[in-house]
Amino acid sequence: MTPKTFHSWALTFEPVLPAKEVAVAYLSECGFSMFEPHDKGVVAHGATEEVDVDQAEACLEEIRAFADLTCVKTLAKQENWNAQWESSYPLVEVFSAAGEMACTIRAPFHDAPAKGMDVVVAPQMSFGTGHHATTHLMTEAVLEERCEGAKVLDMGCGTGVLALVAAIRGAHQVHGIDIEADAVQNAKDNVLLNPTIAHLGADRLHFEAGDGRLLDEMLSGHWDVVLANIHKNVLTGDMPRYAKLMTPGGRLYLSGFFEGDAPAMKHAVESSGLVVLKLMAREGWACMHCGKPS
Repeated sequence: MTPKTFHSWALTFEPVLPAKEVAVAYLSECGFSMFEPHDKGVVAHGATEEVDVDQAEACLEEIRAFADLTCVKTLAKQENWNAQWESSYPLVEVFSAAGEMACTIRAPFHDAPAKGMDVVVAPQMSFGTGHHATTHLMTEAVLEERCEGAKVLDMGCGTGVLALVAAIRGAHQVHGIDIEADAVQNAKDNVLLNPTIAHLGADRLHFEAGDGRLLDEMLSGHWDVVLANIHKNVLTGDMPRYAKLMTPGGRLYLSGFFEGDAPAMKHAVESSGLVVLKLMAREGWACMHCGKPS
């Protein structure tokens, strides 16, 4: 089998923010599926058959309107790109509000942490390694959540990292959904890398491919916790579905949008009969904690 080839675009910005975050958001919609952030920008990777180069170039031109941008483009074969990526792939540490180590998200080739929750994720080409600000914020939210015995729905699950954290924390039922079949398989594979939950059957920890329309087939008022780290347009479009599925007193955590979009997101939340409880931010990205009145 001929190895896949990948576009690797090394981007630097001046000023770095918010250009870096905007580039990640734009390029993720153009077929780029993995991002390596650095101090001056980001390196974006995407399979050649999935990247819309013309659309990506147009997005970069929009960014040039408010930031100086340089872009060095290369093509790499899959095995070479993976080896290079693994050699520089850092683990992610998420701390509690008290500043104590709460969770480490790592690849299989990293050593296990001495303390805190250990979450192993082999990301392949899926989103959700903990490196992006939105995944980091959502992980913090799940660590603060009352997961013991809860029923948790993870929309846009990617690698399954949030679902894994919820399951490790004792959730009774976890269901992850992603539009990418490869992401769903990646999430299933990642379950087996975590010994504390690898034995759970599909009735306890399940992943499937699809979009918000799958929610129309689910029971109303079933889910105690809904996690959704997706594009803002998807979040606002599916908000009524989330609200319908939540138990009275249930919690909804939203990310995938910028701080500047928080007012519009708040309007969508409240229009669906939910309330905003808290807003967190990291590197220009936002995470909104919401609740359904009892």
